[in-house]
Amino acid sequence: MGRRRSFIGPLVLVGLGLLLLYSSVRSNWSPWEVIFRYWPVILIAWGLGKLWDHLRARDGGEPASPGRFTGGELGMAVALVALVALALVHKPVRQPAGNYHFMQTVAAQGAKTVHAQIELGAGELEVSSGSGSLLEADCYYSRPSDKPEVSYTVSGDSGELDVRQPRQEHVEFGGGDRRNDWNLHFGSQVPLDLELKMGAGTGRLQLSGVPLTHLRVEGGAGTLYVDLTGDWKQSFDGRIAGGVGTVTVRLPSTVGVQVHARGGLGSVNAPGFERDGDAYTNSAYGKSPVTLTLDIEGGVGTINLESGS
Repeated sequence: MGRRRSFIGPLVLVGLGLLLLYSSVRSNWSPWEVIFRYWPVILIAWGLGKLWDHLRARDGGEPASPGRFTGGELGMAVALVALVALALVHKPVRQPAGNYHFMQTVAAQGAKTVHAQIELGAGELEVSSGSGSLLEADCYYSRPSDKPEVSYTVSGDSGELDVRQPRQEHVEFGGGDRRNDWNLHFGSQVPLDLELKMGAGTGRLQLSGVPLTHLRVEGGAGTLYVDLTGDWKQSFDGRIAGGVGTVTVRLPSTVGVQVHARGGLGSVNAPGFERDGDAYTNSAYGKSPVTLTLDIEGGVGTINLESGS
């Protein structure tokens, strides 16, 4: 009878293949992260299996025949099943966008009104209030060429703020994720005409507390969320254009709102709003002294209008 061959090698190949296959269908997930974190499971299961073989041999048991498995092989099989199960429930630890960190604070320098233009070609953008200055920028990026450019000038009572991702003069090649995470916090003292343009990525605009006089948002490919809830003291108008993806706009319930919403290849969901053609109004429209007037145009995706506080 020939010598029995172990099937540990094929088991390892099957397990590794399953992890690699899973990584191909789950974004931002690496099989090596699971292996590096949980590799002691292999040692424990294999060691228990070998210990079982030793105890069985000491008690007079026979070595494994061609039709039987050794304890080491069973232990390895259990370890690979455990690794695959851990891979299904493992949540990757999200690191900052890259090795580079940019922070800058911009003072209003006496400006009574400011026009701010923000342009991010690709990445994740969060805009909110809460700054004691005109702007506090906190950004992570993965390539030196993506370092944000911030410029600010004042002429008379008007300020001009520009925050943008540098335009690439040539195509960059290289491995790894290219990510940009921008967190921009505006102050609540200077009235702001805000213009924002995004390419591919996610935009989350928490604009309650930002003293807006006008709003223009142009989305690209990705998800766009705009929160305009709050007790607004001044009327303003705005335009939001979506690209490919869902546009969600959360609106106040105690301030009058009129929205002209037109979906491209998607639908418009506006529960709780009165509809007249492409115009949607809330119950406070025409009754409150302040009115928000918005023009929302979708591309390929759904427009969601939500009523908040």
